[in-house]
Amino acid sequence: MAFSLWLGAFTGAAAFLLCIALWLRTRPHRTVFRLPPRRDDCFACRGQQKTFPISVDANGFDLPAGLGSCEHTAFLVMRVRSTPMGRLVDPFVEVCHGEVTYRQYFERGAAGRRHLNLSPLFTERRQSAVGRVGLCGGSIRLERDATLVLFDPPPIGDAPIVVLAPHPDDAEIAAFGIYHGQRSWVATITAGEMGGVDLSRIISSGESTIRWNAFLRVWDSVTIPQLGEVPAEQCLNLVYPDTQLRTMHEHVNRPARIACDEILSRRTLRLQNRAPEFQGADSECTWMDLVDDLRRLLDKAKPGIVVCPHPLIDEHPDHVFTAVALNEAIRDSAHANALFLLYAVHRRGTPVYPCGPADAVVSLPPWTEETWLADSVYSHQLAPQVRTAKFFAIEAAHGLRAFADDEPKSVRQAFSAVKREVSALFGGVGLRPTSFLRRAPRPNEIFFVASAGALSELVERALAKDGRS
Repeated sequence: MAFSLWLGAFTGAAAFLLCIALWLRTRPHRTVFRLPPRRDDCFACRGQQKTFPISVDANGFDLPAGLGSCEHTAFLVMRVRSTPMGRLVDPFVEVCHGEVTYRQYFERGAAGRRHLNLSPLFTERRQSAVGRVGLCGGSIRLERDATLVLFDPPPIGDAPIVVLAPHPDDAEIAAFGIYHGQRSWVATITAGEMGGVDLSRIISSGESTIRWNAFLRVWDSVTIPQLGEVPAEQCLNLVYPDTQLRTMHEHVNRPARIACDEILSRRTLRLQNRAPEFQGADSECTWMDLVDDLRRLLDKAKPGIVVCPHPLIDEHPDHVFTAVALNEAIRDSAHANALFLLYAVHRRGTPVYPCGPADAVVSLPPWTEETWLADSVYSHQLAPQVRTAKFFAIEAAHGLRAFADDEPKSVRQAFSAVKREVSALFGGVGLRPTSFLRRAPRPNEIFFVASAGALSELVERALAKDGRS
């Protein structure tokens, strides 16, 4: 009798501890990936693409014959299902083909249709992809029936590129690889004064953190692109008010000011631009001033490629209305012939996207709506030295840093620090799961290719959606 009581107590205690361990493991991940893991991701394009039915077996699949030597962007559209272990760790698929081996990670508990990025198999250096592709699932199972989708690469060549970044550091996060070493202009729209990190531990209580955020982030935006070989006179910040682009669009003639204008003027910040045309400025600015600035920039740069946020996928208001302003600037102009590469930095519900470590390949962001989102997709591969430069460019951005507090801690502060460490350890998400130092310097960058007409339609849909929200 006593033995039975002891056995029951031991079993109950073990079950309780197991439940606590599972809760500690799963809770941190649910806070950084809030979309349901059971879903079917979609990505519809209205341009030309090639599709091939694929049969996946336990070891992988055979590539169809006659794919050619084009540097395709390729995705294997397949259904996946996490194993029980895949609910506790980030599941992945390892791809092996010849000398190429890499991994793509998924969110914990992933189940449903997903896109496996096979573009590294079709790089220019490999000429063509033939033969068998090995697939090995880590805590995830792959269903047999799949579809290989191929997109031709956009004609980038040595065309001049203009990259539009709503905030300082957006250009580096999303497009450093595409503008590195090209004939590029990098233009940041806002001063970024409302963002950045908490500087209260660095500066004295009598100083303004907004002033320092504006000064440092504008400085970053006109200097950091030089790590990507962009000439100093082609690195710009137009110094419009952070977080105010939507309001400026709603009231096109109402003057707006940056938040720190009384202590650090817009005119002073614009003087950091090397290009004389973009140095002068009034304290007050309007939506039409922004559109005119973008038009002048495009007239000067004469780009063949314009890079900007995707107005539907990237849901941050400043990112949406950067695309809106660009669409107005190119209306009835010669720049409507440019090709547009759209990116997504912020995706609601997935601040940890892309999953996995920094050396894992990036695929399409989670998206379940079936309406078209681009003419095609482009996975831009980064050479190792470019990835290294991108890491240092992101690390240099003041707004992305975590400033250490080296002051002695109280017992309460020390306990909180230990609690965070233990939570990160058990949860397997790290102390800074949303850090762009993990998320951004990946082997590839994803862009959504659009014509001027497609961009205009996407902007109209984004404005209609914004009006309903």
